[in-house]
Amino acid sequence: MIGRWWTLWLLARKRLESPESYRAFQFYQGRWLTERLQGLGVPLKESLVLDLGAGLGGYSLALRAVGAKIVGLDLRPAADLRSMGVDQVKGEALELPFRCSSFDGVFCASLIEHVRDQGRLLLEMRRVLKPGGWAYLSFPPYFSPLGGHQFSPFHYLGERVALAIARRRRWWGSSSWVPAEFGTNPASFADAFGAYGLYPVTIAKARGLIGRSGFEIRWWGTRFFPVNVARLPILGEFLSWHVEFLLKPVG
Repeated sequence: MIGRWWTLWLLARKRLESPESYRAFQFYQGRWLTERLQGLGVPLKESLVLDLGAGLGGYSLALRAVGAKIVGLDLRPAADLRSMGVDQVKGEALELPFRCSSFDGVFCASLIEHVRDQGRLLLEMRRVLKPGGWAYLSFPPYFSPLGGHQFSPFHYLGERVALAIARRRRWWGSSSWVPAEFGTNPASFADAFGAYGLYPVTIAKARGLIGRSGFEIRWWGTRFFPVNVARLPILGEFLSWHVEFLLKPVG
């Protein structure tokens, strides 16, 4: 476990150097996550899985590596993923361009905090799932150390202060590829990543939305952490660097 954490830390340090380094960071996490999903009894081999908010496709490639058939959806699909065996669709997560009951599974990592209508996102995930399917949802809780994304830890001081500080420092480093893609001087959290916003979501809020969206929680906890601090009342919101849920549709 220590060796894995060390590798993850090294990849995290390099993730902003290039799109390829960020994809490697995602892929490493994805291989770890596929083990977790399989350990929880999720069938991945030959399953048709939607990678929702696929981005650069590291998670897609990790899922494909264990035999899943992947469709990645993003506002800005990565052009080279199709040549790697991952179908790509340009689309909006709140209006998925797929028929009802299309997928065996939906994988949604680090997206829900970037959409304004988080309840609708979950409803769309539920709509495109086949009966008996599964959904994976994960995100950094807003009050956690990483919950403010590039504004951390100044998000604890409120949006206005965090934005003011953001305008006075280089968040990404001079060699990063991120500023060219997203800019570094947002007017609000809602345009923190250009077309993508930052909308606070907590563990408690997510659990409420999940229950109202036609899902049941099969399992939930803290990603890659030996102690499941996500389940601690109140404290879990601050201690969980990344929370994850395995869901199943009900009804």
